[in-house]
Amino acid sequence: MRFKIDSMELGQALYRVQGIAARKSSMPILAHVLLRAEEDGSLELTATDLDIGFVGRYKAEVEESGSVAIHAKQLYEIVKSLGHSTITLGLEDNYWLEVKSGASRFRLVGMKPDDFPALPNTNTIDTFTIPAGELKYMIEHTLFCVSTDDNRHNLSGVFCQGKENGGLRMIATDGHRLAMAEKNLDGDLHLADGVIVPRKGFQELRRILGDIEDLTSVALGFSTTNGVVRVLDMTLSTRLVEGQFPDYQQVIPSETTRSVCLSRSHFSEALKRVSLLSQGRAYGVKLAIEKGGMNLIAEDPEFGDANEKIEIEYSEEPMIIGFNARYLLDALALINSDTVVLHLTDDLSPGILKPAEDEGFLAVVMPVRI
Repeated sequence: MRFKIDSMELGQALYRVQGIAARKSSMPILAHVLLRAEEDGSLELTATDLDIGFVGRYKAEVEESGSVAIHAKQLYEIVKSLGHSTITLGLEDNYWLEVKSGASRFRLVGMKPDDFPALPNTNTIDTFTIPAGELKYMIEHTLFCVSTDDNRHNLSGVFCQGKENGGLRMIATDGHRLAMAEKNLDGDLHLADGVIVPRKGFQELRRILGDIEDLTSVALGFSTTNGVVRVLDMTLSTRLVEGQFPDYQQVIPSETTRSVCLSRSHFSEALKRVSLLSQGRAYGVKLAIEKGGMNLIAEDPEFGDANEKIEIEYSEEPMIIGFNARYLLDALALINSDTVVLHLTDDLSPGILKPAEDEGFLAVVMPVRI
């Protein structure tokens, strides 16, 4: 195997798989990428951690075809250090890989390509087209709510479901809060029952989507066990989470009796300031709501207390409710609208935070006793 390739092209390809190549695995081969130089003048790069797989094809000047498995991080650091140049990679005896650029020369210990795990066949999975920007938006607006509790396996991913009137809905929850993002799309997505995409699968997809400029659309599809995304000449596959996702419709209040309309930036900044004295109470902040104003109150038994009043639009009876400030701040950071609406019922019922302008996003936050 021997080929030449632009260092920026190879560096970008290796960057995309740094989160997939499993450096802490008990199987050393999983920390490697499979490089396969094809006679048609392309380089195929493959990475997997047995749950997530990536295959990408890149332009290369192939002098001799062949393949080798090489350590992903080591090769990436070397390529990144070489700056913008043309790199020559050649396979030597016993699977050593020579990397040359200008006066620089490296020799890396490789592994047999036959030892690299095979990826699941995703060619038979039907896909649908979704605008890349909308998919990225939906991932960013739900991923933050995925549970990190290893004992709640069915909450360890984002639930993807087709909408009745056509479109895609994504939901994530950790049991204390819930986020839902939805977009209208043309065609039947065949996702009536829904699937759970693991956190890492969407994290890696977000990395790829954020790395490509002017990307218009991607192909997304699911089988009963795997999900697949095709982006240009790249394919990302992921094993789906087994288990039953909770009935999220039971969590989202169907009706609320009070609506608080307020400035997103003023609410967010006040929460940040007041919550500086709420850490001792797990970031709990009281919201004392009355006509024309909301008083944010926090107390820390060790350090003191804080309160700040902001203007709001509210015409119902006064009420006091407590929330985890971090949960509210996480949701506010994802809203683009200058005005947000907090829908409430009483101090024991969940609150719904939404942008005043419909962005296809809402966050449900459970109240806390303070």
